[in-house]
Amino acid sequence: MAIKRTVETDVYCDICGEWIACWKSNGTGVSRAWAAVFAREKGCTVGKKVICRECRIKKRIEICSIQRKIGSTGIDSNGMCLGFESEKCKQCFACTSYEQKETL
Repeated sequence: MAIKRTVETDVYCDICGEWIACWKSNGTGVSRAWAAVFAREKGCTVGKKVICRECRIKKRIEICSIQRKIGSTGIDSNGMCLGFESEKCKQCFACTSYEQKETL
């Protein structure tokens, strides 16, 4: 009789519970450090909590000092901030113009 060991590693967002990544392998599996590296490549933050990209954007929009001063700018279909014409908005990862600059 043979004994097989299958290791499954799942990464979920601690805020919304969204599934981020999964590995299933025979033998040793994926370490927490490597799972953290792959989660960061998908836009997550990893530390005491794993936070997905969408939750990071929502939180950034909530704490934005420009929107508290001037007012809400609105959100596009992807859930990203439309932003103002300021340089600070163009450097924020939650702003649509930052996303466009990143893909070029």
